[in-house]
Amino acid sequence: MSRARRSWVRAIAVTAATMAVWTCSDRDRPTSPVYGNLAVNSDPSGALIGVDGSIFEETTPAVLEGIEAGLRYVELGYEASSVEFFGWEDTVTVPVEGLDTIDAALVGGCWRNCPFLMDAGRVVCRATNHGDTCASVYYDNVSALEWPGNDSNTDYGGGGRLLLAGMFDASAGAQAGDTISTQVYDEAWVGRRPMSQSSNGSRQVMQLEYWGHSRYRTETIQGLSVTETLIAVDSATVEDVLFIRFEIENVSNDERYRRFYPWIPEEGYTYESLYVGFGFDVDVGDSDSDLGTFDPALGLSFMYDAYFMDAALGDYSNRPALVGLVTVEPPAGATERTHTFWRHVDDWDDADRHDFAWRLLAGRLAPGDPIQDHPSPVIGYQGTEPTDYRLTEAFGPLRLAPGETITYAVAILLAEPVPGTYTPGTMVPPGDPTDPNRQILVIADNLRALAAQVPALWDRYRP
Repeated sequence: MSRARRSWVRAIAVTAATMAVWTCSDRDRPTSPVYGNLAVNSDPSGALIGVDGSIFEETTPAVLEGIEAGLRYVELGYEASSVEFFGWEDTVTVPVEGLDTIDAALVGGCWRNCPFLMDAGRVVCRATNHGDTCASVYYDNVSALEWPGNDSNTDYGGGGRLLLAGMFDASAGAQAGDTISTQVYDEAWVGRRPMSQSSNGSRQVMQLEYWGHSRYRTETIQGLSVTETLIAVDSATVEDVLFIRFEIENVSNDERYRRFYPWIPEEGYTYESLYVGFGFDVDVGDSDSDLGTFDPALGLSFMYDAYFMDAALGDYSNRPALVGLVTVEPPAGATERTHTFWRHVDDWDDADRHDFAWRLLAGRLAPGDPIQDHPSPVIGYQGTEPTDYRLTEAFGPLRLAPGETITYAVAILLAEPVPGTYTPGTMVPPGDPTDPNRQILVIADNLRALAAQVPALWDRYRP
């Protein structure tokens, strides 16, 4: 399909990045037109309908009568808000004096500088329909993660995303045994429904749904639908915590999904040796001066400014917060757990680096990889030189067949360093992550105390 033919969809800003590319066949028109009917349903409903460039007054669900029979090019567009746009397009065959039915799942959403904000307690975090949490800083320097409170002088930047890597089983045919993974920054997810937000007393909830997204079969993991729920609580005990829960369903055998990705076999894909984690790019002020480490006893991974001094953080320039990640609900059936960091230069957005992504999430870094594995079975890579790092905690191996679901939840934590335990401007090394007596753990004692409370808090506030 040529880009020029999307004119009416463009009018409501359904971007090319959210749509699959389709090829329209030449139309064989009879000398005397004959007509049929077309039933059009969409999820979400209320979408505008266009057939061969003509827009109808009806919105979905609707039955259009007197449509010229044969191959027709159909577009659906839904404007959920000023920043959320969803669409669908395909060619369909309208039968002679019959009825064809379209049941379309729309995709789209807001993917940059979105106004969706979690601001309960002291953690302020932006999200997008495309599965990016505490994000938007990548676009036009919009603040993404702030602490404490809504203050542009305390921007912790970065962003988070659900990461998966696994292998196709025999159902994938020629692709059986291939390794596939989500990307770090290139588009891996696309919105499925409008963002929803609600508040109940001190508890704020944001929910979004998205699909695994790829223009080409080798780009990123496919066949998955994710429901993500963010929970922030404004109370004395949890003001520095943001909970994120993921429900990951294999929908690769769903006809509506396969209409976007027609190369997926009708029976769908089954993933084996699947690892799931939350990847978090935390920039504590200037990203190039960060370090990170672990407290394995608490299941805590955290990032910090190596010198505990960053002018970009205003009033907190000499006491920049440590930012941590804790899993509060591991995937059922996972027997392995790995904490790891990687450097920004090791991002795997190239389509030929899925194997490296799998080894990183699975904790099986190999001698030829750009980063080295730690001897501990639960710890991957930890750098010793300040630079721009990302962190993740991953679980597996898992098997996910069509119709099956994985549930996984994490908590993002922020806390001040303990006064008097460090000298601003002096680098604090991470040390051996298996050493419980490191200086960095003393500095991070406020964060560690919060991490120890998190499991009980999750039991109290979980959906």
